[in-house]
Amino acid sequence: MKLKLLDYREIPDLPIGSNLEFFNDTMYLVDDDASDMVALNKKWQTLATHQLLRYDDPKILPGSKSDFEATTIVEVNSIPRLLVLGFDVKDNHHKAILVNLDDYTKEEYDITEFYNRLKETVGIINIESAAIVLGKLILCNRDHKSAPENHIIVTDADFWKHQGTAEITTVSFDLPQTSNQVVGLSGLTYSYKNDWLIVSLLSESTDKDHKTTGDSYLAVIENASRKVVRKKMKVNSLFHLNETNEGFTGFNMHSVCIRSEKSRRLKLFLLADNKAGKNGVFTVRVKE
Repeated sequence: MKLKLLDYREIPDLPIGSNLEFFNDTMYLVDDDASDMVALNKKWQTLATHQLLRYDDPKILPGSKSDFEATTIVEVNSIPRLLVLGFDVKDNHHKAILVNLDDYTKEEYDITEFYNRLKETVGIINIESAAIVLGKLILCNRDHKSAPENHIIVTDADFWKHQGTAEITTVSFDLPQTSNQVVGLSGLTYSYKNDWLIVSLLSESTDKDHKTTGDSYLAVIENASRKVVRKKMKVNSLFHLNETNEGFTGFNMHSVCIRSEKSRRLKLFLLADNKAGKNGVFTVRVKE
């Protein structure tokens, strides 16, 4: 496969975000504490800014922070919704937030019971991204130095409705050798037309003060619908972005979504930031 960098667009007015989705010609960015969701059109113009969670509680300790890293688009009662998953520091619970993309109304669900089941099954939980694959919700459990193994977790697309009985199946993520780095999953999207799972990955910074960026990668898993029911998911193509194009150097890729898809060809958005505080979106093309 081949990858080509098509464009980079810096978006200075947006909060630093780690989640990006594209649906119905609209881009949705959610910052990692789920305080804001920003909707942009194809011309990068802001359509709406919507507050998801409020953090004006005086009891919240300074420096504490919610952690919402995973998003995807789901349909509930035939209505498209943005699903946002993470931990809410305000009440110390794991939550699922469903945002109606027609009117931006939202519903919140406490999913602590489900996360407790995940901990019993997998151990350390660090959910970084999500996608829907043929009716199932796929969650990426990112590795780190204390638990250096990535997992794909397969569950029901509406798991919050029956948390005690929802499916939990784990699939090990088999990466090619990446220079002895600890490389963790950071973003996930699925092409139904091609049956490809696209994953962004990020190595951990090796310095103690984290003033340097890690290396970013993009992986393609073909025949993904068959592989999510196996014990191990093998990567077919892995791009080291920093080596593919110098324009990626210094940026951390936090999220990936599909801009458009054709047979054996995808145009992707990659959400990135760097240590200088720049927040922007790369546009890339992947094709055979």
